Amino acid sequence: MIEALYPSPPWRLRGTVRAALWRVPRTDLPGPLPDGARPLGWGRSALLATVQATWEPGGDLAYAELVVAVPVRLGQRIGLAITAAWVDSAASLAGGRALWAIPKRLGRFEMAAGRTELTDAQGPVAGFTDRPGRALPLRLPVPLRMLQPDGTGVRTTRAAATGRPRLGGLGWEFPPDGPLALLAGKRPLLTLTLADAEARFGL
Repeated sequence: MIEALYPSPPWRLRGTVRAALWRVPRTDLPGPLPDGARPLGWGRSALLATVQATWEPGGDLAYAELVVAVPVRLGQRIGLAITAAWVDSAASLAGGRALWAIPKRLGRFEMAAGRTELTDAQGPVAGFTDRPGRALPLRLPVPLRMLQPDGTGVRTTRAAATGRPRLGGLGWEFPPDGPLALLAGKRPLLTLTLADAEARFGL
């Protein structure tokens, strides 16, 4: 277990967020999900979200991360169940696990020639290529709710972000023998970038 000092919530973070929404077979969804949670989707397909964020100096923490989450309905609540997350900060890892039951693990983000490679102790996880999209003339608020199984029930965490949205964003690549092999060779339904993002996590 990695122990490190981390800020008290809410965490105030600043940076760039790049998200994608995918369609995957329900039988391939990662877990665990909260007891009673129903993945959002249609027919035999469900939705899966990936979020790559680069949090810069000026907030409570500065680090890079990749988050994988399943949009779910739990009773009357709709939220995200985060099934995996990679960060390059011991403080973010320790705080994410202790405060919000997010299964964070350490990863390494290495950038070269506009491409970023994420690896962990087991090998390659994902690759990202920046593809700047068309900026929209507004600042978008994004409310979020996380629903995490924590061994005794469901831990609910709220977050909020604002930023300048851009259509498009990263080109995503996943090795077919990596932990996100279910996305290898797939194209996302939607990609979106939130530039100049300001987020508060753990409201």
